[in-house]
Order: sequence, then structure tokens, then C-alpha cells
Amino acid sequence: MGYEQMTSYDQTAWNRSIRTVYAPPRRSVVPASVRRRGSEVASTVSSRMGDLPGVDSARETMEKVFEGTLALTFQPAMRSSRPDATAKRYAKKYPDVRTLADVRNLSLEQRDAMQPPKFGYAAFAAGQGGASALAVTGAVVSTTVTGGTTAGVAFGALAADAVASMALMGRTIGAVATRYGYDVRLPEEELFAMGVLSLGVASSVGAKTQALAALSRLTQEMMRQATWRQLNERILVKAIGRAYALLGFRLTHRKLAQAVPLVGVGLNAALSAQLTEQTFRRAQAVYRLRALSEIYGIDPTEWVDSSVTAAAPEETETSGEEIVDVLEVLEEVRVEDDGGHERNGDRHQ
Repeated sequence: MGYEQMTSYDQTAWNRSIRTVYAPPRRSVVPASVRRRGSEVASTVSSRMGDLPGVDSARETMEKVFEGTLALTFQPAMRSSRPDATAKRYAKKYPDVRTLADVRNLSLEQRDAMQPPKFGYAAFAAGQGGASALAVTGAVVSTTVTGGTTAGVAFGALAADAVASMALMGRTIGAVATRYGYDVRLPEEELFAMGVLSLGVASSVGAKTQALAALSRLTQEMMRQATWRQLNERILVKAIGRAYALLGFRLTHRKLAQAVPLVGVGLNAALSAQLTEQTFRRAQAVYRLRALSEIYGIDPTEWVDSSVTAAAPEETETSGEEIVDVLEVLEEVRVEDDGGHERNGDRHQ
């Protein structure tokens, strides 16, 4: 089977999902004059961050922050949509559904129909409400970094912003994944969700293309069940932790580069909400593409739209935006683990 065998509904869903991933950012909630001022200050701050006292120890502190908040903040938020509750909702309409795995036997149209009518708005509201508290630390950064504070204070405040934002986005991704029949409590699905998060925060065409390509490669690996089952759960858990930390660093630096703390309480809340809503839309698009790939046996490499990337070659090639490729992270951990086993084997010989 393939694209040609799709129903009219599924073809429309596939095309719409591709367009959603590559759609340009929605109109910014920050006025142009504020963005210009913020950009100027951000450039000054960014150029001075390397010279701030304690920058090296600050990065180490950030690593510990992200390691600790994975289990305490991000994972509980992402897993807040309970698979058993989702299965029960489906069972009311489809009696054959007993578990979340049964949901994946339903058509995409059936799964789409289970979307709560105001889910997108709920995700946006959750982002706006949670982000308002983050502006407090943001205000501190805007005044103290330029005034000569230590890197620890600056990075620490921005890292707190990043942790809370990632939790909101994780909750959104978890809700979408569960609705389409994917259990984010499983390590392999949690790693996939990290890839979705990487796509959610990407801003340029090039970064979105790279993030989606990474997700398509990971999906291919997961579809090769024999190969995937050889992975030790410990390796997956370690890869999840590393991907989370890398995403935290990326988001922290992005907040600094965009001068988010400089725009004030209300706008800072709206910006975080906008990012959460953007992540919701892209997560829904990716899980729909994945569902259709499984139903029709389509190679996930088809997710990357060559016509879109060809239309914007300069942005694709020169954006310079870094993304977290979760499959690369997994391979790095796998190589490290193999090397450790070899060294241990040498000592025992």
C-alpha cells in the first residue's frame, strides 16, 4: 500500500500535516518595536555571557538542574494523560478497544474524531497561565545581566524558564500521543516525544526539516521491531536524559537570544503560550503522519517535503539553528555503552 491507496480523508490529513509542520510562524505577539529593542539588548547580553564570572560552573549547574527536573517535572507532565482513561473514552464508542494499543487499530479518522473540541485552546490557556510566573525570573535577568551579574544567576533564571516551558510542551505532546494510541510511559515512546519537542521549538525551515528527518529515521528504527528490541532499556533511559538536557540548553540559549525576559510579564506569558500552542500543532501533525505511515506501510522518509525545502534553499542551508537529533543521541549512548562493555571485558581477561 501507499499514498495512492489512502482514503480521501487520509490524503487530506497527510497533506495538511505536512503543511502544518512547515508553516511559517504565526504572527508574533510581540510588537515590532519591542522585538527590535529586545534584539539589540539580546545581542549585547549574548556577547557578554562568555565573559561573565562563573560561566563554566554555571553550565555545570544547568546540567544538574535539567537532570533533576526530568523526573520531577517533565515526565510527570508528559504522562499526565493516562492511557487507561483514554482507552475508556474510546471504548464508549468502540467496544473492541480495551487498551491504548487497540487504539492504533482504528483509522485516523476515528482517532481524529476523539479530539476534545477545545483541546488546542486548552493547551494555549495552560501555557499562558503557567508562563506568567516565569516572567518574575525573566525580569531579574533583564536587569542584572546587563548590570554585571554572575553567569550563574543569569543562566539559572533562564533555565527555570526553560524547565517550565518544556513541562508545558511535554504535557501537550503526551496528550496528543496518547490520543493517537502511543504510550509515552514507554522509553522508546518517550524518546520519540523528545524528538517531537525538538521539532516543536524549531523556528527555521532548515531546523524543522532536520528535526522531522530525525523523527522519520527514528520511526524507521522503531518499525524494525527485531532491531529495536535489542536495545537495552538502560540505554534508552540514558538517551532520554541526555536529549532532555540538550533540549534544555537549546531552549535556554534561545530565550537569551530572543531577549524574552525583556518584554515584560504579559508578553512573556503570551510568548510561552504561543510556543506551547505551536508544539501542539506540530505534535498533532507528526503523530498523524506516523499513524498513516503505519496504516499504509509508507516509508517515514516521505515525511520530509522536498518541494518545501527546495523553495527555501538559503534558509535551509544557512539558518545555523541547532536541533537535537534524538537518534544521534541514542547512537552516541549506544557507542559509549559498547565501549564500556569492551573495557570491562578487557579488565576481566
